[in-house]
Amino acid sequence: MTTLTTPWGDSLDPTAVLPEHPRPQLVREAWTSLNGHWDHAFTPASQTTAPTRWDGHILVPFPPEAPLSGVGRVLQPTEALWYRRTVTVPPQLIDDRLLLHFGAVDQDCQVWVNGHLAGEHRGGVLPFVLDVTDAAGGRLDLEIVVRVRDVTDTSHRSRGKQKLEPGGIWYTPHSGIWQSVWLEAVPAVHVRTLHMTPRLDHATGDVGVEVTVLASRDDVYPTAEVVLSADGDELVRADVPVNEPTRLELPGDARLWSPDDPFLHDVTVQLGRDRVTSYVGLRSFGLGPDARGRTRLLLNGQPFLHAGLLDQGYWPDGLVTAPSDEALAHDVQLAKDLGFTMLRKHIKVEPLRWYHHCDRLGMLVWQDMVNGGRAYHPLVITTPVASTRLALDDSRYALFGRQDPEGRAEFLAEVDACVELLRSVPSVAAWVPFNEGWGQFDAAEVAARVTRLDPTRPVDHASGWHDQGAGDMVSRHVYFRPYALSRRDADDPRAAVLSEYGGYSHRVDGHTWSAKEFGYRRIPDRDTYERAFLRLQHAQVGPAVDEGLAAFVHTQLSDVEEETNGLVTYDRRVVKVDIQAVRTSNERLRMRFDAACGQPRRPIAVAERELTAPVSLTLPDGRLNPDAVGWCRTPVVTTDGIGRGRLGKGRNKRWEYWAVTTPTHVVAVVVSHIDYAGVNSLWVLDRTTGETVLHEATTPLGRGVTVPGTLGRGATHLRTKLLTVDIVETAGGTHLRARGPRVELDVQAQRPAGHESLGVVVPWSDTLVQYTVKDVARPASGTVTVDGTSHDVPAGESWATLDHGRGRWPHDITWNWGAGAGRVDGRVIGIQVGGQWTDGTGSVENSVVVDGHLTKISEELVWTYDRDDWMRPWTVTGTDVDLVLEPFHLKESHLDLKALANHTHQVFGHWSGRVRAETARGSDPGWIEVRDLVGWAEDVHNRW
Repeated sequence: MTTLTTPWGDSLDPTAVLPEHPRPQLVREAWTSLNGHWDHAFTPASQTTAPTRWDGHILVPFPPEAPLSGVGRVLQPTEALWYRRTVTVPPQLIDDRLLLHFGAVDQDCQVWVNGHLAGEHRGGVLPFVLDVTDAAGGRLDLEIVVRVRDVTDTSHRSRGKQKLEPGGIWYTPHSGIWQSVWLEAVPAVHVRTLHMTPRLDHATGDVGVEVTVLASRDDVYPTAEVVLSADGDELVRADVPVNEPTRLELPGDARLWSPDDPFLHDVTVQLGRDRVTSYVGLRSFGLGPDARGRTRLLLNGQPFLHAGLLDQGYWPDGLVTAPSDEALAHDVQLAKDLGFTMLRKHIKVEPLRWYHHCDRLGMLVWQDMVNGGRAYHPLVITTPVASTRLALDDSRYALFGRQDPEGRAEFLAEVDACVELLRSVPSVAAWVPFNEGWGQFDAAEVAARVTRLDPTRPVDHASGWHDQGAGDMVSRHVYFRPYALSRRDADDPRAAVLSEYGGYSHRVDGHTWSAKEFGYRRIPDRDTYERAFLRLQHAQVGPAVDEGLAAFVHTQLSDVEEETNGLVTYDRRVVKVDIQAVRTSNERLRMRFDAACGQPRRPIAVAERELTAPVSLTLPDGRLNPDAVGWCRTPVVTTDGIGRGRLGKGRNKRWEYWAVTTPTHVVAVVVSHIDYAGVNSLWVLDRTTGETVLHEATTPLGRGVTVPGTLGRGATHLRTKLLTVDIVETAGGTHLRARGPRVELDVQAQRPAGHESLGVVVPWSDTLVQYTVKDVARPASGTVTVDGTSHDVPAGESWATLDHGRGRWPHDITWNWGAGAGRVDGRVIGIQVGGQWTDGTGSVENSVVVDGHLTKISEELVWTYDRDDWMRPWTVTGTDVDLVLEPFHLKESHLDLKALANHTHQVFGHWSGRVRAETARGSDPGWIEVRDLVGWAEDVHNRW
């Protein structure tokens, strides 16, 4: 283990440790923090009286195992840990009663005040409060002594992720005081608990809050005054009966809470002399069908994608205790910045301030319960990763380490207490009683118990495996195999959720806890790690979302000890991915979710880098060169390395596609080499008669095909008995010649001075990559001859378009491509649009060329067309694009040999609409009219 600190640990002030009010939903002015230096001592567990000698200071509330505590020692099961602090009660805390609060003490403790036993508590994960008024004996000078025992993982007690022998997914143990300690003064009659449950009737639009004020006594003040406000404006003022639920009606236009608008209503409660402030978020959770009848998780009555991260809540310098409130907020804000809408709080109950940050920043929370039980059997908790359908009967207690009746009873009591503690937290959206079989028992009964306690939230009763058919979710963990939503899960009446996946490991030197590395796939460099994450989102999670997946939880937010599978390092100093790229990925998944639920698709902006200097597409070993990722307006990417190197073999594609549109004809020429074959063709359409002629020549291993390694560095030739093609660069452009049995083409595609083309590198992964050049609106002239009749390719009315490609493709891929060119109001305009195959890569192939000047359009556009009637208009829309293609001809081709397949639907027609573009370099973009540009759009699915 190496010393690792966070920025907040480095700047920690020992005199002001976590000084914020620990309970944001029940705040009084009369309180004081007891965080800071206490005395501590370790003794044998047999010692039950306070030591006379102390080992030194410990910085509360950091556990003694944490570096920030100043101790750095593990409390053993055979020992007791003692704390002592003296404090003078400040004048503002003089009232009827004095309360001593502990956020959490792991695991069992006894508390003395001025030598008198004030109380004790069992369990290490939940807060408790002691009335120390009598123990103080009327004195203002207090001596507080705490004795702690912690058996960690040596019994059936709840322990979470800690282990005396940590490693892998199990972490350094913690013990003792690990959340804030504080004193509070209250009147004899005071608010003990405040429950607030939003009640939203989505059918009628009625909005209300069920308020329950639990008081220390209800025979003195039978009612409490409750005021709800919004931005300082009072909405409701009412006297509510104490100790019984009361519904307060709010205006029908009351602002609802969601991750996209985390609005909180202020609440004040006055009970006699006691005044507390709080807040509530108006929202509802539930399950319901989408437009296709698939079960989704609902937020405020509508389907909402829970896009989540697994969040362990560990810190290298504080272990389970964040070094500051700012650090707590940082993790929530980072998840928010990355585009996630949910955090699954994994096997830990956080301080209430963490939930407050989720409330105010807008982050849904799935709350795990803390596991316990005896030692876990690998066949029960680990083997099911190979098949999440394994479902052992969890009433076989010994199999799950739950043979101790007292352990099961204690777990149920802690479940009840956890629900009680967090029931009013707006952001808590779901309960998760069990994870991967760790100490699982009677999960169906536990799920029903939680639902009785809180019917307003769904329950994921068995996250991962050992599904007992209960709860509101069918919940899978998938790590070592590709994920696809199974038909069985899609048809389950519960919501289908991928509650853990990913876990890819990427170590960042200088920011690791240990020399050991744990993860489910090790990736050495940052760019490959980021692309692997993005491809996982797009290629596996995305299709599942389309088919009905309601939620996903990526593993994980931060590294933890030996686990280096976080999106941020353990010390929170290095985010391993581009924040905007991940945010865009999550926005895309939310868009797919909304579209699958029946809502219109939306365009998504992407951040792209312009390449201005020559760069190689690949590294010597065949992998993608990260410096090549971007777009260019002149061809600067060299592709000679395609197919070379140790990792560059297989499924490499090299092709040249030229299309020429004339007033009377459309001609297309393809010369391609795809490793195992040459696939070539010459096709012509007579626009007047609709007649087409197609010559195809497929050669094994690409025989007869010559293509240059890099665009512009040599000619392209095809020599077969049926078809010959020559594509030769000249001083003024490109000379295209092709000859088949019935068709001959002889055209010059001119390249005017300053003419720009779009080059784009599409990075699917470090070994799957594509460089494409889309060169549109090239003036063309020459002839096309069909069956001996020559037809003019008139200059000024004819246009050539190049689609040049080099790369190594995925086996199975789908794409859209559209292009067109012509004159509009004296300007030469060319459009280039694409989609599907670039989704999720951070690259797009969209642009417009006006008089040779290219404007890049950096957004994923929305394509709309009818697959049942391809000749209906196609639309392509976005923030800067609003185009319609009116087809006049459909070209179809189909090949299906299972491993190899092609399905192409290409329509030719006229583009109209508008695009936003620069008319010259540096000019302000403005809307450019598009009218009657001849071109095409296509939908293609290939298995190569």
